[in-house]
Amino acid sequence: MCVSVKRGDTVVVLTGKDKGKKGKVISVDAENGTCIVEGVNIVVKHKKARSAQQKSSREKMPHSIHVSNVQVLCKCGKRTRVSNIVDAAGKKTRVCMKCKEALDSKYVKPKATKKKEKEEVAEDKDAKKEAKPLQRREVKSVADSKVKKPAASASKQVALPRKIGGS
Repeated sequence: MCVSVKRGDTVVVLTGKDKGKKGKVISVDAENGTCIVEGVNIVVKHKKARSAQQKSSREKMPHSIHVSNVQVLCKCGKRTRVSNIVDAAGKKTRVCMKCKEALDSKYVKPKATKKKEKEEVAEDKDAKKEAKPLQRREVKSVADSKVKKPAASASKQVALPRKIGGS
């Protein structure tokens, strides 16, 4: 079965008790034509205690929903069908039917100018200098200066009574 949704897509539910809800696809089962959407089709699973130490519980978890009941939400903000276009390089790409924008394209960081890069590198170097770990001698002196030693007259030790006898 050909499935038009992939893991990580944001989809809108078209039918059922969760109609109109939006969520991210957690997993897709192409063989059965189902997908699990975050926050949609929540079911309660009862777990019985298997020993005296365990507790019985009710776990809420998302259950699968058929792929035909969801539609992909495009970057343009509209729910859309998905079209497959083959590039000149022979690579298949999923495309929004309404705005013709690629759904699979990953974010590409824009190139910064050389001046901005130099400023960022300088800031990184300053941050590294400040975050330099202390040497062994420095750590010891810092630790000694922070420890407060009690005054000699105030430090009397009180003897506690011992237990005599058994059980």
